[in-house]
Amino acid sequence: MARVLTAARVQVAPAAEPEYIEAVQQLSWRLARRGQHVWLFRHRTTAGLFLEFTEGQDEATHRSAGPADAEERQLEVRLRALGQYEDNATISWDEVRFGG
Repeated sequence: MARVLTAARVQVAPAAEPEYIEAVQQLSWRLARRGQHVWLFRHRTTAGLFLEFTEGQDEATHRSAGPADAEERQLEVRLRALGQYEDNATISWDEVRFGG
């Protein structure tokens, strides 16, 4: 199975940025235990604009498949309360493996 990547563009109120970043960090620690990676990038010139990247080993265990437990579910709900996710936030990208 190929790895799966999602990219989500998120707009957060500047005052909520510290709480948002903390929630993403907490979620990334939990997902790392299951072999997933989360990267967070901030736009250089637009306050409160972020990109969240999540990589998983396969679609079944990826963050987009849903929270694994109640704590992850609470973190996901909190993130969506703090930021506005664009409609394409759940589009999955599959790894292209090169032969050789």
